[in-house]
Amino acid sequence: MTFLEQAFGIIYPPVLENEPLKKHSTIGIGGRAKYFAIPKSLYSLKLLVEGAKKARKRFVIIGNASNILFSDSGYNGIVICTKNLSEIFVASGKVKAMAGASLNSLIDFAKKRGLSGLEKLYGIPATIGGAIYMNAGAFGQKIADCVYEVETLKNGKLMKYSKEECRFGYRKSRFQKSKEVILSATFDFEKQEKDLIVALVKNALETRKLLQPQGKSFGCVFTNPQNYNFSAGALIEGVGLKGFSFGGATISEKHANFIINNKNATAKEVVQLINLIKNKVNEKY
Repeated sequence: MTFLEQAFGIIYPPVLENEPLKKHSTIGIGGRAKYFAIPKSLYSLKLLVEGAKKARKRFVIIGNASNILFSDSGYNGIVICTKNLSEIFVASGKVKAMAGASLNSLIDFAKKRGLSGLEKLYGIPATIGGAIYMNAGAFGQKIADCVYEVETLKNGKLMKYSKEECRFGYRKSRFQKSKEVILSATFDFEKQEKDLIVALVKNALETRKLLQPQGKSFGCVFTNPQNYNFSAGALIEGVGLKGFSFGGATISEKHANFIINNKNATAKEVVQLINLIKNKVNEKY
C-alpha cells in the first residue's frame, strides 16, 4: 500500500496530490506539493506525522503560511496544514487554543470575556502554531507575554512546556530547533474592561493600516537589529531601495521591510530582492 493510499484512510478531506502551494500562502507564491493534507483532528495529525516518518517521506507543518516563501519547484514531500485544528476554549480558568486557530480568533475570544494581553497583535494573519513557533509580535507586544503552556508532539509523545521552557526570544522559540509539532497553547490573560480592549484592538488595526502596505506579502522580511535605534525598514530605505522591483516582486513604497507580489512574482525573484537588500545594506552600514 502506498503512502497516499494509507493517508486516504487516515483523514478527511483526503490527501491531495500536486497541490499548488501558492493557493495556501499569503504572498501567493510557490510550486506544487507532492502531497497536501489538512487533518481534522489531533489524532489524524499524529497518524500523518507518524506515517510520513515511517514511509520516510519529507514533511512540513504549516498554518496560514503567512511567514513562508515556498520554492518555485514546490515541495517533494507532504505539506500538513493545521487550519482545521482551530478550537478555542476555556480550560481550568485559562484560554486554550489549538495550533490552527487564528491569532485574531484568539484575541476576539478573549475580548468577549474581558481578557486582555495580545491586542496589539490583532491583524497579524498567523495561526497560533506559527505565532508560537516564531514568537510573533508587533508594536512592543509578543505572544510569549501571555503564554502559560505549550503542547507539542515529539517522537509520538505528547509534551508540555511552561513559558520558561519554551525559551522565547525575539522572534525565537525552542521549537525552531527541536523539530516538534506544536499542537496547542494555553494563555493566561488579564481581566480588563471590555471597552478598553475594544479600543486597543481598534488602535492596533488603525496603526497597522497606517504603517503597513496592502497586497500579497509574507509580512516583514527581516527582523529588526537588536540594541540599535533603527529598524530593518529604515536601513532598507536608507540604501534607496523603496519601490525597487525585480520581475513581479516589489519592495514596498509604504514600508521597505515588505516585499509585495505585484505581478505573479516567483520565489526566485523574491530571493534575488532579499539578496540585493542584504548586499546594499552591508555595503553602506
